Amino acid sequence: MTQESLTFIYFSEVLGLPVRSASGNGRLGRVVDMAAATGQVYPTITGLLVKKGGWRSHDPVYIPWSSVRWPHVGADMIVEEGKGNGQIKASEHEILLKKSFLDRQLISTSGYKVVRVNDLQLLVESAAKENPNLWLVHIDIGVKGLLRRLGVGRPVNAIVRWLLDRDMKDKFVSWKHVQPTTTTNVYGSLRLTTDSSKLSEIHPADLADILEDLGADERNTMVESLDPATAAVTLQEMPLSLRVRVAESIDTDKLGLIVRAMQMDNLVDLLEDLSPEKRTAIMATLPPDTVAEIKDLSHLSPSSVGSIMNTSFLVARPATTVRDALALVRDEAWKAELIYYLYIVEGEDRLRGVVTLRHMLMADGETPMFDLMRENPLTVTADTRIKKVARIFFKYNFEAVPVVDDEGRIQGIVTMRDTLESVFPEVREESKG
Repeated sequence: MTQESLTFIYFSEVLGLPVRSASGNGRLGRVVDMAAATGQVYPTITGLLVKKGGWRSHDPVYIPWSSVRWPHVGADMIVEEGKGNGQIKASEHEILLKKSFLDRQLISTSGYKVVRVNDLQLLVESAAKENPNLWLVHIDIGVKGLLRRLGVGRPVNAIVRWLLDRDMKDKFVSWKHVQPTTTTNVYGSLRLTTDSSKLSEIHPADLADILEDLGADERNTMVESLDPATAAVTLQEMPLSLRVRVAESIDTDKLGLIVRAMQMDNLVDLLEDLSPEKRTAIMATLPPDTVAEIKDLSHLSPSSVGSIMNTSFLVARPATTVRDALALVRDEAWKAELIYYLYIVEGEDRLRGVVTLRHMLMADGETPMFDLMRENPLTVTADTRIKKVARIFFKYNFEAVPVVDDEGRIQGIVTMRDTLESVFPEVREESKG
């Protein structure tokens, strides 16, 4: 198929086209929607919904695209005799383009925002075929698309050309870079649907911003569609009030998997703001040691380090080699808040030193941690005031500071980001604006 055999048309140009019978029995009705299958990279048109008689007549009928003859773009559509007899025989997986997309919200995975659909662009295989293939390839999110649907696109464009000496520009997003929040199948059933592979392309901070712009149902379904680790990081990027609303609304079993992947300080904050019923249900899904840790942290003052301390960190023994330490980092990185530091402990987790990832990458594989570590690292305790830790970060430019108990045993870490967000909460809100 050559490039010359392809052409683009707009969905709005198809809506309202007359549909006639191939037997010459007159007009069957007009196109009010098109059905498409979404199993391919680009959805393929699989059928028409045709309204018979006047616009106030009965429900539209489904006509398979295979029975349609379309001599050329813009012409009447012709249905072969005996096909499209009004009996819907479509698959429940076929979606309706108008009901699913026009004037609805989609997530742009390239622009990281929620966009409104003003029109759709279809690719037509038009090389002398009476039954050409059609694919949905672009989402039109521009003003030009809206004006086209209203029937004033050409006159408005003429005015713009006269005033500014240039045409209005189209604004498209490729289908490959959008994620629908809802779709409607040919039977009229609304489906909340997501493709987590597309959403996984978005940074959690951007995904959190997007979810804030969605309605409650779409937002909750999006969160539930993500794998627990991605959902946890995304929730942590949301304002606490919105985080709580999402947690209160989604399935408890799913939420239980998500909170297990959350950083401990964020988990404690979330649980403290949940309703007693939801908190009890979530706690019942967690391991006993996690529940005990949550209860310990919940008693700490909100102005102390313990309230923002994270208990997921990387440790190794003094005799551990660089090769083994790097393997440990690879295996444990998914659950650690910060992988830049490896804390060296001995005995009952008494902190002995710290090694940076940079030093490990520069060292020989057989070098033990003892030879690389910086001994007696600066530490704080769980009851240290957060503002004091902030001063430590400003003075030493650390990424994190270890938190130890009275016996020198490491209890957790506090990161620069969590500290600054606690001391300057307005920074977080401004960053999300």
